[in-house]
Amino acid sequence: MTRREKILEEVRKAGLDGVLYATGANFQYLTETTTYFWQRNCFNIDEPVSGAHIIPEAMAYLNKDGKCTVLTIPSLAHHFDRTLNEVVVSYMDQFEDELSSIIDGKNIGLGRDCDAWITKLLKANDPNINIVSADTLFDDIRRIKDDKEIALMRKLAKFTDDAVMYVVKHLKPGMTMRDAERMIVDYGLQHGIQDLSFPPTCGFKNRGTDNAKAIEPFLNDTVLLKEGTMIAFDIGYMSNGYCSDWGRAVYSGKAPEFIKKGYAALQAAQCHMVSRIVPGKTRFGDLYGYICDKAEELGYYEYLRFKREEIGGNGHHIGSEVHEVPFLKYTSDLILEPGMIFCSEPKMFFKDHGYMRVEDMILVTENGAEFLTNFPRDLFEVDFNEEY
Repeated sequence: MTRREKILEEVRKAGLDGVLYATGANFQYLTETTTYFWQRNCFNIDEPVSGAHIIPEAMAYLNKDGKCTVLTIPSLAHHFDRTLNEVVVSYMDQFEDELSSIIDGKNIGLGRDCDAWITKLLKANDPNINIVSADTLFDDIRRIKDDKEIALMRKLAKFTDDAVMYVVKHLKPGMTMRDAERMIVDYGLQHGIQDLSFPPTCGFKNRGTDNAKAIEPFLNDTVLLKEGTMIAFDIGYMSNGYCSDWGRAVYSGKAPEFIKKGYAALQAAQCHMVSRIVPGKTRFGDLYGYICDKAEELGYYEYLRFKREEIGGNGHHIGSEVHEVPFLKYTSDLILEPGMIFCSEPKMFFKDHGYMRVEDMILVTENGAEFLTNFPRDLFEVDFNEEY
């Protein structure tokens, strides 16, 4: 089935006459555009709130017969594939009249982006229209990526690997977190990347200081990079309609052997988890247990930031949004299927030494799973005078 056929099946199963989306990831998924820069709700996917845009500059309506109409302002019309969508170009002040002729049903599913304004507009046109939430309607099909989506996300994962390697090569004594994070921003800008997936973190912890006694806070300007600093990276970019999410740690200078082995154990635990994935059988709730098992075997379980019984979620799906459902909760019975891409992000904390994380984008394949992010797993100690 094509993406549009799968979407239509969900619309019909929900008993809707049509669905209307503006601005967000469902809009992108429905119209199959990757160039329009839509508003993303990176951190609020579990909160019942409206999207950030009050009035949209483009909307897409799909009726139950499969006709998709994009209503857009003139400057955005070129973003939309006219072989998939009928494109109606108008001015924002005319959207109310345009929608009255586009909406052809009474039972309409609506996404949460700009929903207050759209609801008011639809009710003004037809007081008897029934509007229901359809923000999660495509969750089940969006979690399985097609070949085109996988190719875009694979490319972006590689870009993120390269971006952080650039930063690692340019770390200098005396830098602040903000300096390192600005390099992440500049690298994206220089290479034509549309946006960040979320605010980047290059978290500094100086060994043996008050700063290293707790995981948080990270202090952007007052903690300087020097020998004995552990840096926990949490980085993501957004381009061509999709997001990356990436994490590693490096250590400035020679790390204590116990800390160095701890990072190796964290990487080993992540790799062990991926090696245990059996598509069609492995539960999401099994994944963190595999990580804990390997960390325990290597003598580092007590340093995991979350223990088995504490874990609320060790990661999440990723795609058009950086944090997509479902999350990797210990209690989840969801079965992993080929085409899923998720992020696993185990962490360890060593009081007085620092905080380390590993986060990878992982693709479930027909036979197992593979890492899309492949930054060198044995790169931990960083000498400012060496090349990497």
